[in-house]
Amino acid sequence: RVAAGPVAFQGAVAARAKGAMRAAAPEAASAAEMAFDAPAPMAMGVSAAALAQGTPLAVSSTDLGERFQYAIETPITVGRGQSAMAPLVSAWLATRKDLLYNGSKLARHPVATLRMINETGLTLERGPAVVLDSSGYAGEAVLPFTAAGSELVVPYAVELGAQVSEESGARREVAALRITDHYASYDEWDIRWRDYRVNNSTSQPLTVLVEHRRTAQYDLFDTPEPVEQTPDFVRFAVESPGGGEATLRVSERRLVVRREELRRLSGAALQGSLKAGLLDVKTYNRLAGLLDLWSQIAVHEKRLAEIEKERAKIYTAQEQVRGNMQALSSEGKEGALRASYVDKLTASEEQLATLSDEEKQRQADIQRLNREIDAALAALG
Repeated sequence: RVAAGPVAFQGAVAARAKGAMRAAAPEAASAAEMAFDAPAPMAMGVSAAALAQGTPLAVSSTDLGERFQYAIETPITVGRGQSAMAPLVSAWLATRKDLLYNGSKLARHPVATLRMINETGLTLERGPAVVLDSSGYAGEAVLPFTAAGSELVVPYAVELGAQVSEESGARREVAALRITDHYASYDEWDIRWRDYRVNNSTSQPLTVLVEHRRTAQYDLFDTPEPVEQTPDFVRFAVESPGGGEATLRVSERRLVVRREELRRLSGAALQGSLKAGLLDVKTYNRLAGLLDLWSQIAVHEKRLAEIEKERAKIYTAQEQVRGNMQALSSEGKEGALRASYVDKLTASEEQLATLSDEEKQRQADIQRLNREIDAALAALG
């Protein structure tokens, strides 16, 4: 069912320990432990029955937009130099007690709460409250602002007999693989999980409502059905036996698409997809053939880059030889040296011609391989 909004744990304050239940202020547990035996001001000796015997006043409320006006229709007599406190409303409301846990608001322990529907007919302003049960004082709280007919969630004590620890993680799982054009499109589940481990040190079983914040664009899966939902949270009931432990795992996921060029795939990645059932044998063989063709092109392209470097070196050497020849005459020793330079230039020109022939052949091979790749891609559909 749809429940009220998140519990305002900031309102939980210290209360007296009763049996397995011990109360502590969320802000400082040590201070709460010191307060266990201290009397609660204005609360000790007051019972719910005594409060119910008070004469309620005739009160009506008026909605004034941003404010509410309470009109007291019953006259009140206050003596000179005296004061009076009169109840605006006295009503019996059906309540239930829950242990609510939200680690972002109070770590390690759940908070005891009273939950009820505001059936007083009045809008209740935010303010302090004293909680009494059949044995007397139970704790103190801050009532939230509550419109008539809305649910009140009133935290009043911390359950120290239950301790909650959390652990989280994330992973990716490939759900499907599609081959389109030159790309492999992976449908992947981006999965996030969180474990809530409830340790119950009391002798009685405890049911803790774990409040888990919704993650935008993620859906629950492999997770127990939540017992309550709010716009920002889902709540799960975790039953922990007396002196035992119980664990809740909340898993959420969303589908994301990742694209990768086929030529950048590795053989190991293809084999993994085949083993995972994402590829059939026929498609695997075709893709493996494509990878082989791209591998051959890579070899040719590497050699073409080497040819370009070799050609540049030859051009540099030729320029140096031509520079040396300009200072030489054509007779005597200088003539012989000049002739040797001519032989070097002739040999280098032959090297350039050989490199040019190899370059043309490898470029032709690349064009042929690309045609084979286009045909193979078309066959993949």
